[in-house]
Amino acid sequence: RALDHPGVVRYYEHFSHHDSLAVVMAYCDGGDLSAEIKKRAVAARPFSEDHLLDWFVQMVMALRYLRSKRILHRDLKTQNIFIAGALVKLGDFGIARVMEGSMAAASTVIGTPYYMSPEVCQNQPYGTKSDVWALGCILYEMCALQQAWNGSNLLGLVYKIVQQKSPP
Repeated sequence: RALDHPGVVRYYEHFSHHDSLAVVMAYCDGGDLSAEIKKRAVAARPFSEDHLLDWFVQMVMALRYLRSKRILHRDLKTQNIFIAGALVKLGDFGIARVMEGSMAAASTVIGTPYYMSPEVCQNQPYGTKSDVWALGCILYEMCALQQAWNGSNLLGLVYKIVQQKSPP
C-alpha cells in the first residue's frame, strides 16, 4: 500500500469475498513478462538489445526502490513482472518481507524454484542479493527466451543452481 514508484504495480484496495481475498491493483494492459517471452519464443522473435536494456533498467530501478524501503521481494519471476505500455512493473508482493536492519537476513525457503538463489537452495540466510540473483535469471530468460535453470524435479534443479556453471 505504501509503495509509490513507476516500476511497482499500484495497490488500491483489498476485500474478502466468499472466503477469498481479492486485491485490487493497477491494470497492466500488456499482461506479464512470462507470456511475452513465450510468445516471442514460439515466433522465434527475440527482444532487441535496446528493448532488453530499457526493461532491465526499469526492473533494476524498481528493485533499488524496494531496497531503499528495506523490502525483500522474495518471489521475483517473469510471471510477477507486468507490462503497462512501455513500462514494466514489479508486482505480487504476497511473500515480500520488510528487513529490520541493513544486515538482516531471511531464512524461510520460499519463492519460485527456477529463480532461487544458491543461498536459498542451501537453506542459508539470504538478503537482497537473492532478489538480484532472480533478476539475473529474468534477464537470462529475456535474452535466451528460455529459463536459465531447469530440471525434472526440485532436487535436480537445486543441484544445477548450486553446482553447475551458469549457462552461456
